[in-house]
Amino acid sequence: MTTLIWAGLALPDADTPPQTDFAVGVEGNQIVATGSRQALRARYPDAAEVGGDHLLLFPALINSHDHGRGLGTASLGIPDDLLEIWLPGLWSQPTLDPYLAAVYDGIRLLRAGVGTTAHSHNPRNWQNVPAEAEATLRGYRDVGIRVAFHPVIIDQNFLVYDEAASFLAGLPAEVQKIAQAFLQVALPTPKDYFAMCSDLFSSYHDTNQHMAHLQVSPAGGQWCSDELILAAVDFAQLHQTRVQIHMLETRYQRHYAYRRWGKSFIQHLDEIGALGPWLTLAHMVWVDEADLPLLGVGGVGIAHNPSSNLRLRSGIAPLAKMNLAGITTGIGLDGHGLDDDQDYLRELRLAWTLGNRPGAAEPSVPSQAIWRMGTINGAAITLGQTARLGKLAPGYLADLVLFDWQSTWGSWAPEGYPPVTGVADL
Repeated sequence: MTTLIWAGLALPDADTPPQTDFAVGVEGNQIVATGSRQALRARYPDAAEVGGDHLLLFPALINSHDHGRGLGTASLGIPDDLLEIWLPGLWSQPTLDPYLAAVYDGIRLLRAGVGTTAHSHNPRNWQNVPAEAEATLRGYRDVGIRVAFHPVIIDQNFLVYDEAASFLAGLPAEVQKIAQAFLQVALPTPKDYFAMCSDLFSSYHDTNQHMAHLQVSPAGGQWCSDELILAAVDFAQLHQTRVQIHMLETRYQRHYAYRRWGKSFIQHLDEIGALGPWLTLAHMVWVDEADLPLLGVGGVGIAHNPSSNLRLRSGIAPLAKMNLAGITTGIGLDGHGLDDDQDYLRELRLAWTLGNRPGAAEPSVPSQAIWRMGTINGAAITLGQTARLGKLAPGYLADLVLFDWQSTWGSWAPEGYPPVTGVADL
């Protein structure tokens, strides 16, 4: 049974000009043909049709880094602040059913045109991660969201980027008791963590329909030993999956690397053999620009999070220079959009606005590059280069969006404007 899905205007992929009166033929959940509505109607005369002249058709978007919290932290009484101050406050969140959190988050993402999300799972109970993981995966599946699921693990620097004893010694006695609570969390051992990931991988990893990918995530370079990071790389290479790490989100993380190794984080990761096309680095606000070519050559992906970087006072990542370095970059909401509403189209606009820095000599980010980050690039750094997502083409999975683009014209537009013919110039 073939269905023709069509629109007056379409963006088949980031490198093709806008198309008018464009249609895709869908059988099951796969695109079998694309072209003009008239041509596909002649080819499939008995096909059902869905669409309209007033609609914009494009591939479903890819949210390359998120946490799937369900509810925004500000609404729970955790004010935005510097990341290192904000993080301990997350332990005051109420416990939410992980299934319901994933369902609610998935519904909001679908409403925003997102078909795939990368879920970095911060557990509320480290001893219950397998059950949380299964409930989360089931929640996304039940609403139809594809997910790259990676539970996080840490093994050092639980509260500060330094030796804990000396830090505690400098605190008043009453504050020491509070700080101690953050240093006494029962964490899984690396052996238990990778065993759990292996079990989840065997049960859920799907490289055909891509409904779920199981990946691994040393939470951040400053929170994880070299041994843990390399164990994650070994796991990814053995299982042909990916690693995602929070990296250089704040200036303090950059200082940590230079204080510990006398070199940048990226140079250190390269030195130990952790960089490669299996790796996605989230945030990267404070990356040394001299290291960008190294990431491009190594095939490392970056998940850019503009709203979260602003709200947590981290800064603005050098997106234009990442683009010039040939780095495959995607865009993620981080569960921390400007209004806690998971508005992905606005995140794309914000990335474009912030990416184009002041000054005529500064490099620009083309709009096509932003669209690529939200579609085909996002698919590559979230699910891998072979994922059949992020464009409208035969053989690709039929994750697509019909958007009422005429509703965006505003009250200024006269009736009938713009006409369907000639809209490719917009």
